[in-house]
Amino acid sequence: MAHRLCIVIVPALAALAVAVGGCGSQEAAARARLVAQADPICKQVYASRLAANATLPNSLTVTLGALQALARVAPGVAAYQHQAVDRLRTLKAPASLAHDWQEMLAGMQQLADDTTQLGLDAKAKDIKDTQLVISSGRALRKRLTVIAARDGFAYCGRTS
Repeated sequence: MAHRLCIVIVPALAALAVAVGGCGSQEAAARARLVAQADPICKQVYASRLAANATLPNSLTVTLGALQALARVAPGVAAYQHQAVDRLRTLKAPASLAHDWQEMLAGMQQLADDTTQLGLDAKAKDIKDTQLVISSGRALRKRLTVIAARDGFAYCGRTS
């Protein structure tokens, strides 16, 4: 009887091991697919932000000249960021990344909204609010960078 029980249990355990191993490889493939689909979109946003930043003065303080430059470039960057977040929302994250992915999307949406607000504040020549928007995003950008690095993204979550 013990021998017969062993004959039944061993194949069942082997089948379970194969099933679990298969799920792991499917999950890894789904993660790799998400990164492969999302990172090119995020890379374009990153390049857009770098190009916009290159047109701005390198000063850490906001000046009237910087406000004019921000008012000029922020709306286009914000529109591009919003479009990218909309495209990213169409991608399906595997279960192991679902929470992080939603957090990244929310963070990228907030950064896009901040860029819109930055353009409005700059257009209104409001130095104080412009500086507040710039400084308020620092912690969020740092958090997104940590999540992205942990999950294997090269560009999503990366900010300039």
